[in-house]
Amino acid sequence: MVPTDPSVEPPQAPLDTPPDRAILPLDRIDPDAVRVVRRLRRAGHEAYLVGGCVRDLYLGLTPKDFDVATSATPEQIRRLFRNSRIIGRRFRIVHVYFGRKIIETSTFRAPPAEAGSDDDPLILHDNEWGTIEDDAYRRDFTINALFFDVDERRVVDLVGGLDDLDARVVRTIGEPALRFREDPVRMMRAIKFAARLGFEIDPKTWQALLEVAPDIARCSRARLLEETYKILRGGASAESFALMVRSGLAEHLLGPYVALFSEGGGLVAPDQAEPGSHADLLYRHLEALDDYHRNTGLVAPNSVLVATLFAPLLGEQPTQIPRREVSDRLDRMLGEVGGQLGMARRDRERARQILMGIHRMMAKRRRKRSSIVHREYFHDALIFLGVSVGALGRGDSELAFWRALAKTQPPAPAGAKEPARRKRRRRRPRKKKGSKPADRGPTVASERDADPGP
Repeated sequence: MVPTDPSVEPPQAPLDTPPDRAILPLDRIDPDAVRVVRRLRRAGHEAYLVGGCVRDLYLGLTPKDFDVATSATPEQIRRLFRNSRIIGRRFRIVHVYFGRKIIETSTFRAPPAEAGSDDDPLILHDNEWGTIEDDAYRRDFTINALFFDVDERRVVDLVGGLDDLDARVVRTIGEPALRFREDPVRMMRAIKFAARLGFEIDPKTWQALLEVAPDIARCSRARLLEETYKILRGGASAESFALMVRSGLAEHLLGPYVALFSEGGGLVAPDQAEPGSHADLLYRHLEALDDYHRNTGLVAPNSVLVATLFAPLLGEQPTQIPRREVSDRLDRMLGEVGGQLGMARRDRERARQILMGIHRMMAKRRRKRSSIVHREYFHDALIFLGVSVGALGRGDSELAFWRALAKTQPPAPAGAKEPARRKRRRRRPRKKKGSKPADRGPTVASERDADPGP
């Protein structure tokens, strides 16, 4: 989404006089995050809530998690919180644990001393500590560089992020092309935020994204896959994929996967996709996946995400294809392409089980196949069945049947073994009446006792 009018450089708000509009209520903030901030401050350090949680609070949204930025080093944070752990190499941060909840706490960073050259500005290490001003200007987008003072209850805005939130614009901090070349994953994040928040991408930022898109291949496959999964879980994956296709980012990010669409008209934008084509089916599946995340508030497992990506390549009538042919296609796609994308083998295998299981779940004689509820992958398959029904617009009765049956069956514990198949006893062929046993030669014993000769 590109705006029609270019914007001027964002204004810089003073640190000590944040605007009155930036006062946020504490009752919408996680109390454990406030506890982390205040303990750091009691120990003599600066500390603020930072990033996406501040952005979402300002927009009236519910943050998924809360992050803290502080002047304390990772080692100092670790000594203050016994329930914490230092993680990461490229970016060293501290996870502070409250049960299963994590408050991610990072140290103010300055531009890296070992930054790349003008020809290759890719950042490989980013553990240079700095001030709050340094930290604000080294972040990716203005809307993510906001700090919240829990004592003053005010937003600290040094880069014009509040103005961009009001204008609903995604804009990089500094020169867009340089920021993308420093860390190409920022291109995926720009698209993710624009799609999820319904924002437009600043024209300069969009133009730089078009130019730098091939650099996405320079990032590690693990980081790219992790960000792809975040997009698929963000509730706006259909719009995100459309933007990646329009920008050309998709072919550099998911090249082997995009190549699979060549026989069905290619992976094009939604308004260019022929009805019933593989691209059209992909967007329909992604929209159904977005509905699942928005309506339930749950997070689909990786296996369901992988199944959602590859199911459209089986066509609009997947259950009409012979099981053997489906199995061969999935082996080829998930084995080769999924492996090239860095997908874990367990996720690919579970996705394969899900897509093969749909054949059984959609069969007319489904009551004869109810043993599938005992399979470890059943509840994942049920989630995907809901996505498939939403995408294809048929199968409501089958979905209702399996959902009702699922209520009587608790999820299989992780690592549980599949029920063992009963082995059939091999029948010996019947001897014909009057036939003599075939001469099989001497037994082992007779060979041992035979005269060995001179």
